[in-house]
Parts: sequence; C-alpha cells; structure tokens
Amino acid sequence: FPDPNGASMALIDPSLDNNAGGNWCTSSTPFGDGDRGTPGAANDCGAVPLVINEIDYDQPGGDTAEFVEIKNAGASGLDLAGMELVLVNGTGGGASIYDTIALPAVTLGAGDYFVVCSSAATVANCDLEAISSIQNGAPDAVALRFGGAVIVDTVSYEGDTGAPYTEGSGAGLEDSGAAGQDFRGISRYPDGVDTDQNNADLVNACITPGGANTSFAGPCSPVGPVLEIYEIQGAGTASPVAGVTVRTNDNAVTALGTNGFFMQTPTSRTDGDVDTSDGIFVFTGGAPTVGVGDRVDVTGQVVEFFGLTEFSGGVSVSTVGSGPVPAPVALDAFVPSPTPATPSCAIEYECYEGMLVEVADGYVAGGNQEFGSDPFAEIHITAAGARPFREPGIEFPGLPGFPVWDGNPEVFELDPDKLGLPNQRIPAGSTFTARGVIGFEFNHFELWPTELSVAPAPLPVPVRPAAPDELTIGSLNLFRLFDDVDDPPSVNVVGATRNDAVVSGAEYLRRRAKLAAQIVGVLRSPDILAVQEAEKIEVLQDLAADVNAIDPAVNYTAYLIEGNDVGTIDVGFLVRDRVQGVVVTQLGANELFTFDDPDSALHDRPPLLLEGLCDGTFPIKVMVLHQRSLGGIDTERVQRKRYEQAESVATKIQDIQSADPDVNLVVVGDFNAFEFTDGYVDVAGIIKGDFVPADSVVCGLPGVACADLVDPDLTDQVLAIDPGQRYSFIFRDTFNPVRSRGDSQVLDHAMTSAALGALVTGYEYGRANADAPEELLERDGTEPDAGPDDLFLRASDHDGLVLYLFKDEDGDGVTDALDVCPGTEIPESVPTSGLGVNRWALTDGDTAFDTTPPPGGGNGPGLSFTTQDTAGCSCEQIIDAQGLGSGHEKYGCSNSAMEEWVALVNPLIGVSAGSSRGGR
Repeated sequence: FPDPNGASMALIDPSLDNNAGGNWCTSSTPFGDGDRGTPGAANDCGAVPLVINEIDYDQPGGDTAEFVEIKNAGASGLDLAGMELVLVNGTGGGASIYDTIALPAVTLGAGDYFVVCSSAATVANCDLEAISSIQNGAPDAVALRFGGAVIVDTVSYEGDTGAPYTEGSGAGLEDSGAAGQDFRGISRYPDGVDTDQNNADLVNACITPGGANTSFAGPCSPVGPVLEIYEIQGAGTASPVAGVTVRTNDNAVTALGTNGFFMQTPTSRTDGDVDTSDGIFVFTGGAPTVGVGDRVDVTGQVVEFFGLTEFSGGVSVSTVGSGPVPAPVALDAFVPSPTPATPSCAIEYECYEGMLVEVADGYVAGGNQEFGSDPFAEIHITAAGARPFREPGIEFPGLPGFPVWDGNPEVFELDPDKLGLPNQRIPAGSTFTARGVIGFEFNHFELWPTELSVAPAPLPVPVRPAAPDELTIGSLNLFRLFDDVDDPPSVNVVGATRNDAVVSGAEYLRRRAKLAAQIVGVLRSPDILAVQEAEKIEVLQDLAADVNAIDPAVNYTAYLIEGNDVGTIDVGFLVRDRVQGVVVTQLGANELFTFDDPDSALHDRPPLLLEGLCDGTFPIKVMVLHQRSLGGIDTERVQRKRYEQAESVATKIQDIQSADPDVNLVVVGDFNAFEFTDGYVDVAGIIKGDFVPADSVVCGLPGVACADLVDPDLTDQVLAIDPGQRYSFIFRDTFNPVRSRGDSQVLDHAMTSAALGALVTGYEYGRANADAPEELLERDGTEPDAGPDDLFLRASDHDGLVLYLFKDEDGDGVTDALDVCPGTEIPESVPTSGLGVNRWALTDGDTAFDTTPPPGGGNGPGLSFTTQDTAGCSCEQIIDAQGLGSGHEKYGCSNSAMEEWVALVNPLIGVSAGSSRGGR
C-alpha cells in the first residue's frame, strides 16, 4: 500500500498483544514496530519495547556457554509469537543471516528476561536451548525481528555490519574470549536502556543471564559479578547492584534471625571506608542452617527490601569454614552523630546497615510502639546515655535567620524481638546495653539485638502528696474520651458539623477506669483538675463518679461547655468541694479565624475560665486551654491560627489582670506548644508575655503585629523544675521517612500571675503516660493485664501535671497557714505623717518594706525586710501587737522594732531569724 509520505511497504498487523496493529507513521518509520492500535485517535508510533539486552558469544577455549538475552523494557506483557532471533555475519562488508531462531508464543512480562542459549547446562536461567554457535568475526550482529520483515532491535559488535543491523555504531564493542575473561559478555547498561547507539548502550561486563545487568567487569561468576559486601552496599542510600545476581565469598556470619542471617566482611578484607557498610542480610525464608562465626559463600539477587539491602531470591549458601567475627562498631555519644551538619559518616545509619554494633550506655527515649499483631514493638533509643529533648527552633536544616533545632539525629530504634530474643515491655527512661546489627524497616533504621540487658525505669511515678495547707491545680489531656452513645450531629459557631466518635462499652469502661485510677493514684486528685479532649459533660460526669467511687473524699463535680471542635472534643474541669462558689465561663467561642474563605472558628476548643473560693476564703481563677496542634506548622495557615489563638488568649489574660492587678490566676492545659519558640510561633511566649518576635516566622508575615500584650508577665512554672523533668509528651512519628522520633517535649503548662509568685510551692508531672508502652492505652478491657500497675499506665498520651499553691487570703505574699497577721492591707495606713529615716512601712503595692535612707545614703546597718520576714505583718499590725507608741504610727516602725518583731515571729513559724523565708 502506498504511504502518504511517498514510501511503500507491506502493511502488517503484528499480533504482539491484543491492542497492537499496523499504523501509518512518518516516512522515516513507516511502520511503528508493532504500534498499538488507536481506533478513532491519532496513531501510536512508539517502538515495541523489546531489546537485545545481553550477548555472550566468546569464552576462553570452546564456546560452550553462548547466549542472547531479550528484555521486555515496557510497562506491560508482550507475546513473543512471530518474533525471531537472527544471527548476522557482517564479514566482508555485507550482512547475511546465518541462523534464524523462532521464539515461542509465550508472554514476556514487563521487565522480564528471555534467555536463548546454546546449552542450559552451562547457561543459568536459559529459557530456550536453540543456539548452535554465535560468530565472533569482525563485525557481526544479533537482531530481533518480527514477521520476517520488521527489525525490532539489533546489536552490531566488533564493528558495523551496516543497515539494517547496526544502530549507531558497534565499533569497539566486543566480548573477549581471552584467558581470565570467563563469564564476561556484552551488556546493555543501564539495564534495558536503548538510545539506538550500540557502542554507547552496551559495555563489556560480567554476564547476568536472566537478571538485571551490571557494569562491573570482574571478577565474574556464571550468574553475575563477584563482589565484596562493601561493593554491594556502596556509599549511597541503595545498592549500586540492586536487581543484579551477585556472588560474594568467604564472609563471616554475625547474627541469626528466624528467616535469614547477617554476614560481614572479615576485618582483614574491609576497605576501611566508613561510608560503605561491611554487613548485609541474607534472606533464606526459613531458619538458617549456618551458625555465628561460619564463613560462607553466598550467591543471589541483591534487592532493596523496603529500603533494607539484602540477598533475596535464588539464594544459595555454602559454608567454607569458620573464623573470628568482626569487632562491633561502638555506638556512643558521637556515633551516630548528634549534629546533623557533621554526621559520623556520609549517610548516617546507612553506612552501618547490616553491621555488627554495640551500645554500652543506651537510653530509651520512647517506650514500645504498637503495630497490629506486635503489641510491644520498637522503642526509640539513643546510644548517648541521656534523654533527647525538643529544643528551640525549626528542625534542621531550618530557615535562614531563625533558630534551628538539630532534630535529635542520634535517636533511632531498637526492636527487642526482631532476631528471636524474648519480647519486652520497655518504658522510656530505661537504660540498656546491647549488641546486635543495624537493620531497616518501616522507614527507620533499627538495632536488632542478639544480646540485650535492660534496667527498666519505674512507672508509675506519682506526684508528691499535698500539704494540708496547699491548694493543688492539675491538668490532664484525656486523649479523646468518648462514650458508647452515638449522639446526633451538632453545629458550631460557623455552622460546621460536629460529629462525635463512638467506642464499645467495654472500651469506654476501661478508659474511664484507667483515667480515674491515674487521677487518684498518680495525680493525687488535685483540688481543681483542668481536662482536655472530653466528648461532653455526661462523659466528664461519668469520670467524676468513677473517681469519687475510688475515693469518696474527693467528691468531684464536673464542668464542661461545648465548643467548636468538629470532632467534639472539649475542655472542662473536675472540682473538689473545698472550692466553693464555682462559676465557669466560656471565652472567645464566637471569635473567627479570618485567614480562610469562608471564615472558621478561631478557637476550636474555646478557653474556659473557672472562678471560685478555696475553703471559702482564698479566691482563685483558672483558665484551661487546648490550643491548635503543631500539625502542618510549616504552612502559613497553621502558623497564623496558632498565633491568633495565642494573641486572643493573651488579650483575655490582660483583661483579667487589668481588672484585678492582684488576681490569683493560673493558665493551664495542653498548649500544644513548647516552653520556647518552635521557630514558627512562640505560643507559650505570647501567652505569658515574654517572647522575641524575631525568633518566630509568623512575626514577619503581613498584618501580624506580634505585640507584647501581657504585663506583668505570667510565670511558666515548668521553667522552675529540673531540666531533665521538662516533658509531658514524647513525640513519635512512625512513618517519618527521614528519621526516627522519640523527642521529649513540654506541651502541657501551668502559668501563674504575679500575685501567685510567692505562693507556688511546687510543680510536678505525674509519670504514667508519656513514657509507657503505647499498647496499654488501646486496651479495651478484653486483654489480661500484664502487671499490677497496668491500670495506672497510659491512660493518655500526655503526662498530667500538678501545681502546688499555698493559700494567701490577704494577698500579702505569705501563706495563710504561716500568716501571723491575717487581713494585711498593702499599702498600709502607717505612717500618718511621713516615712522617717530608717523607719519602715508598706507604702507601695509590693510586699517589700519601704524606708527613707539617712542623709548621705545607706540604710543604717544595711537592713531590709519583706512580709515573708515579718510573717505577713505590716508595720501597723506590728505596732498593735507590740503596743508601740504614736511615733511609730506617725513615721513608721523603727529598725529595732522591726528586728525585735522578726526575732519574735521567726521561731514561731520555724524559720531562723534573719533568713529569707520565701513565702514559707
């Protein structure tokens, strides 16, 4: 048929697959080599993706192992029916076919290989034994032809045979049969790639019949290159010979698993390059038959099994002797490196993959994770012997101009039972020693131990009991406490639908039992307990009843007002009956977040403000927060919402302080923020009124003022405790593709107003949740407890906190229990005439006594007094108690009157005269 472009040809419909047909294409490619039929659409003129992938035509001595390998480089299977392999003699400038081999009607799958050989006894993976001899003159060619007419692919070697059997040039392309060149041939590299340039697409390399090609030129085996383990591993994230069948000889078995073993290059043969691992896993599919210390030869295909380099598929193992096991790599405070900018090797952990390692000073950063059938799975660890904490800034590499956190690259994982050791429940805070190998699964590098010794951290660790004269305020995230009732949907302030979750009755009872036990036994039933993530008031009432059943003296009353969260989690309070006159007010529920179109609610869980009197005399206000999470913090929307929420809360705090400068205010809850800037937003700093705008990305966004709205500042009480205890949550991101997790961090805070500063007597986290194995949280009541303390553990993913306060009814900075003079007024009515030289009185609004110094400066003997020194008494009260004369009323208490009073009252309250009592 005539071609529209002027050519003529026989039109052939190749039956390569069900969709192929004959199509008119350009004159340069009048037939598309088996183009796919495209009825009613433009013709598809792409070539059939079959290539001559590998040829071995010359061996030392007699040519008894010749073969040609064909690869389907396409994305779908192809039927080889109608295809034929032709062997071409190009000697003398002509091109004549000296052998034609018809291929069988079989489907060659995408990426698969078909090997035509001279002898299946000498060629591995031979599919068709049909070659009598392949010429090795200069030049010759091998071609793949369809229907006796269409050249699908051709390779000319040792020169150019000429059209149509040469693509580009075959000059310099040859398979040497010289001695020492056993098992080498002509290989397309990269495997399957065809640019129609024979001498560019193919190289002389080790043969790999029926498998992916390699560029390694020797030494070679009948199925692929012979390599050392460090050559197989390479210095990259994946093996340079992945997909290639490889042989490696005389390596030491270092560890046994249930379905394979690890082996390592003997020390005498290592390349000494820290960037290339000397170890590798051999997958046997069942219990290995080798032992630790055996020397073995292994042949098999190298694969990247979800990121772990291993031998898998067609593996053969031969034991050739025994010998010493290489010394383990010591993992410590410097290996792996805690500094991402200066790793201990080019690609941290990858360079140790499969190698024997040892940890002498291990620390558990996060307790057992849970994965389906493995309830006590991997733990987060560090070999540096200390708990890894979240630090200020944006995770490395950060952003220019802002604080950078290193990301704790020293944290990785340990899977206690991966290689057959007994499974263990291991809480965070435990220490351990271990010996094993570095493996990789679920996107993370792990230590798979062959030896493991653990010193478990104690759990639970309750907070201390409160003194009789202390008021306690606590906070606990209830971790989505839902009941077994499917409530009808509701809507929030902007009309968004709120749908609750429903759990089984057994799970609901179990969750409540664990939370109640922890509230009583670990947090010791705080007088006011702020809670987050409760579904509704009925749920909180059920929890209050559970606590009261354990300890009737607690007598909690529940308070909760529904908010805006579309998942129906809310904040609330449990309040003991020693706090009377309780009033709870929701704040900011109608405020909008205007970044979105349409607008959304600014506060998903609007703050609640509780006001009450402790023991009927001490006024207290508690604001509970549950701020927007850190998820998506690198996006502007999340940054702005977290900022606007914090700004709104700061405004409300300042309104309270402005109305009552002496207010006893505690702001408590799940701030979802650290005690410092995360580099994007300093939520805690904005709320307490102490932050550096330049250290937060959000402060540079258009329309963001980042003004300091709180004065006087609140005090974040977490900053007063031991730095090693500054955490309430351990972040775990199981599927992070970059690194493991296990970062201890503060998300739960208690901040106090200035008036409470001298009355704070303690701040503690009850240790029962963050450090505990995850599996204990998910139990629904059907599993048996593994230990007597299980009921107290992992009631939530956050540790609860307790703030301790002395009551100070008259606001003089001295607790009521130690206040000798109740009802102190500051400033006081003395002096009536004027403050004399070296006379003392509370003439301004603080608790430090004021004086007029003598001419020339100084305070006489250098005295100073506070209400803590005078046991809460003013000058006026001292005058009344001592019966002092009118001069003291006119000019203030004298030095001697003050010293005598301090000496009198200090023994009464158990403080040595002249000491600073600090509120006690």
